[in-house]
Amino acid sequence: MQITIRFFGSLREAAGAATCTLDLPQGTRLEQVVARLVAQYPELDGHQASWHFAVNRIHAEPERVLQPGDHLSIFPYIAGG
Repeated sequence: MQITIRFFGSLREAAGAATCTLDLPQGTRLEQVVARLVAQYPELDGHQASWHFAVNRIHAEPERVLQPGDHLSIFPYIAGG
């Protein structure tokens, strides 16, 4: 199956790309995608626990099983006041 990933903020800068596409086996969980992205883009390593995820524009947890054609957005933690 194929999914599209979109990076936001500092993650876009670290990856050196705004988007990428991955071919994954059926049953892949979001947390497995994160591990694969860190392997593919080592600059992303270090703060994965603070990332926020949306699949098809809906908040998603790392345990979520992805489906063919899903669009995954990854956001870094943003603090403000």
